[in-house]
Amino acid sequence: MAGTPVIPPGLENLLQMDEIWIKQTRHSTFQNHCTYDLLTPSGALLYRAEETRECCGPRFDVSVQNLHGQQVLSLLLPSSYCTWETQLQVFSGTGTLLGYINKTWASMNFTILTPTREKSLEVQGPGWGGGFMSDVNFQVTMYGSHAAFGLITRVWRGVKKEFFSPNDYYAIKFPRDLDVNVKALLVACTIYIDFTYYEARNRRS
Repeated sequence: MAGTPVIPPGLENLLQMDEIWIKQTRHSTFQNHCTYDLLTPSGALLYRAEETRECCGPRFDVSVQNLHGQQVLSLLLPSSYCTWETQLQVFSGTGTLLGYINKTWASMNFTILTPTREKSLEVQGPGWGGGFMSDVNFQVTMYGSHAAFGLITRVWRGVKKEFFSPNDYYAIKFPRDLDVNVKALLVACTIYIDFTYYEARNRRS
């Protein structure tokens, strides 16, 4: 039917979802990379994502696969040796550009852009120091609006687990009828939030 959004291959699982959890696992210092499990609220595994790190490669490169090993998303941030680029590029498994995630300098805010770089959504963090020893919430709004329709939460799990566990947890909430491509971009934004603020901090420590 004309006007029906096209769902990229492998992302059909997102169609009926209104909440997704992401479990991030930091691997050893020698491996120096992360994996991400995308889960239903009840804990069922939907997708697996793995970061690839190369000394001369992209600054951030994550492949998201379904349970059959089919790549469904690709997240790419160009090398910092060549550019100051802070726009994460998000592609479908077939290589179609879905959009960009732009980090706002000196704040915990992000802008989600269409493939033609039109500003679509804003993801607004709490500001530096916000969420200390508590959940950290990022409000999702239409660009230029103050009315939140979605939420990304980095879940606080207590002092012991925060300092000694190799895992972080995130919850993403959005309307069930939201376009699947936008849901995928919010998943990508969550992984980028983890990389930008939390995983980068762990690698420096």
